[in-house]
Amino acid sequence: MDEAADRRLVVATCATTAALALGGSRLMISPEDRGRDTLDRIETGLRTMAHRWETMAPSELVERLDLIARHTETMAGSRQSAAVRRDWRRTHSRVLVMSAVAQGDNGMSGRAVVSARTALVLARHVGDAPTAAHAGVVLAELAAYTFDSVDDGLALALAARATAPSSHTAVLAMTTEANIRAGRGEPADRVMAVLREAEDLARELTPAAQGYALDGLHPGYLPTFGGAALIGAGALDEGRQRLATAAALFDRSRAPGALAAVRLYQASAAVHADALDEAQTLATRALATSAVRPTAWLTNGIMSLADRARRRGADWTGLVNQAREWAPAAV
Repeated sequence: MDEAADRRLVVATCATTAALALGGSRLMISPEDRGRDTLDRIETGLRTMAHRWETMAPSELVERLDLIARHTETMAGSRQSAAVRRDWRRTHSRVLVMSAVAQGDNGMSGRAVVSARTALVLARHVGDAPTAAHAGVVLAELAAYTFDSVDDGLALALAARATAPSSHTAVLAMTTEANIRAGRGEPADRVMAVLREAEDLARELTPAAQGYALDGLHPGYLPTFGGAALIGAGALDEGRQRLATAAALFDRSRAPGALAAVRLYQASAAVHADALDEAQTLATRALATSAVRPTAWLTNGIMSLADRARRRGADWTGLVNQAREWAPAAV
C-alpha cells in the first residue's frame, strides 16, 4: 500500500469512528456491528502503519497515532456490549504502545512514559498479555536509556518477559534485558545466555514482515539488538557477526530506520576496537541511511560515540553538527 492510500485509510478510519461515536451513521445495522466494523478498519490501519514504520518519520507517526488514539478512547467508553468495549480497549492499548515508541523516537520522553503506562494498565485490564509485555518493554527501555535507571529498566524487562513468556514480546524483552545487562557491565557469557534463550524462542515463532513489531518479529530484529548487546558486553567478534547478518536482512529502500540502527551499532563496535575512522564512516552512513526518518535515539547515539571518539583524540564535529540539525525537536 502506497503512502497516499495509507493516509486515506487512516483519515477514513478516524472519520468513520467519529461519526459512529456521535451517532451519525444511518446504516441499517446494529450499533455493535458498526462498532466492530470500525474496529476492524482501525486494526487494518495499524497493521499497515506497522509495516511502513521504518519509512515514516516519528513526528508523522505521533500525529497519526494521536488522532487514532482519541477515537479509540471514545469508542472504548461508548454504549456497547461489554465484549465490544473490551475489544476497543485492547485496540486502544495497542495504539498507545505504538504511540509511546513513536513519541520516544521523536524525543518526547515524558509523553512516551504516560502512553506506555496507560497501555500497560489497559492491556492488563482486558487480559492482553502480549500488549502488556510490549508496554513493559517500552518502559524498560525508557527507564534504562532515557532516565539512566538501569536497575529499574532491568526489573521492568524481566517483568515483561514473565508476562507473556511464549510470545514475540518475550523476545523483545530478552533483547532489552541483554542490552541492559551489557550496559551494567555483566559478563559476556551472561548476556549470551539471555540471547540464546531469545533465539530458541524466536525459532518457534512465525517470522513477521519488516516494520514495527506489532504482532511478530522480522528476522533481522534479533541479530540487530542481540549484536548490539554483545558489542556492549565486549564480545566484538560475535556481535559483529550478528550485525552483518542483520544488515543483509534489511533492504535500505524499505527499512532505513532498522538499517540505520545496524550501522550505529557497527560504529560502536569500531569504537570499541579503536578503529575511529571506520567508526566515523559507519556513523555517517547511519545518519545518511535514516535521512528521511529523524530520531532522537540515533542523534543521541551518534553524539555518544562522538564523545567516546573525542576522548581518544578524534574530532567528529561536522557529523555532530549534522546530527543536531537533523534531530527532532524534543518536547
